[in-house]
Amino acid sequence: MIKENKKLSIIVPVYNAEKYMEKCLDRLLEQSYKNIEIIIVNDCSQGNCEDIAEKYKKIDDRVKYIKHEKNKGLFQARITGSSIATGDYIAFLDSDDYVSIDYYRTLMNNIQENDSDIA
Repeated sequence: MIKENKKLSIIVPVYNAEKYMEKCLDRLLEQSYKNIEIIIVNDCSQGNCEDIAEKYKKIDDRVKYIKHEKNKGLFQARITGSSIATGDYIAFLDSDDYVSIDYYRTLMNNIQENDSDIA
């Protein structure tokens, strides 16, 4: 049986992905592995990405939001998210992607079963 004593930080860089962002975040909040934090990094998106992020921050206290003042690119957005992550492990998910409900449970189970540092 998997233990949820290890926290997973999921970094979601956002750049003009308002069409896909809600589905991505819904799937993260529905994960069967619950010991997660979701860090949304807005890399100067146009449109309502900031409103969407703020809405999800209010829905669930596991959601954190940070915004770049100028566009820095995907790699820097991942670094920014990683710098405020508090998890034992870090994962990255693009804001226009989504994962199955058990995706992170399976990942964390494999980490525990194999005593891995990365997966």
